[in-house]
Amino acid sequence: MSRPVTVGLVFVSHSDQIARGLVELAAQMAPSVSMKAAGGMDDGGIGTSYDKVLTAVKELLEEDLEVLLLTDLGSATMTVEAVVEEFSSGVHFQDAPLVEGAVAASVTAEQGGTLLACANAAVSAGAEYEAPEMTAQPADEAGGTYSRTAVVADDAGLHARPAAQVAAMAGQYEGDIFINETPADSIMEMMTLGIKKGDTVTVSTDDPECHRAVDKIAAAIAAGLDS
Repeated sequence: MSRPVTVGLVFVSHSDQIARGLVELAAQMAPSVSMKAAGGMDDGGIGTSYDKVLTAVKELLEEDLEVLLLTDLGSATMTVEAVVEEFSSGVHFQDAPLVEGAVAASVTAEQGGTLLACANAAVSAGAEYEAPEMTAQPADEAGGTYSRTAVVADDAGLHARPAAQVAAMAGQYEGDIFINETPADSIMEMMTLGIKKGDTVTVSTDDPECHRAVDKIAAAIAAGLDS
């Protein structure tokens, strides 16, 4: 049984279009999460509105949700910090990349994550992935990789919600799982691959404890995730 959503998100940008577009993007992967756009000035110009941010936070609190705020830069952050000071608890600003953080935090909220878990996900989304060092080995000594291939069934390919669902499945395991040699628990990394419906992907791991996970993820991709 899935956990209830307890966190709402506010995206604060100098641009109203950016904030609204980010809500639209994140909603594709986290349709059950309440999100508010607080971009631009009250007159529609570029800048940050204290009143817009405050109103967005209050609306989410009225839904009995805790609130996570993410910003783009500069004065937006200053404005949000001032708004957060209005509340004694349940409202948190996290310094994290706006786009990557918004996607990661919204997916975590969709899965029933706490306010702290959503904030941590936003931070982790901005960390640059460093591939493990590879050492050349003779063919008869190399190995240990367990893999399965699957043909992508979803119309959206491995974008949006299907990517989020794969990431959620992979994130349940401590070992590393890869989609075409890209970390399967990273939504943003997967989306950069441009995997489309009908493409064949390879799900793999070097961790024996994750063999069953590879089987499950490959089967889910072949069956269709966004259903």
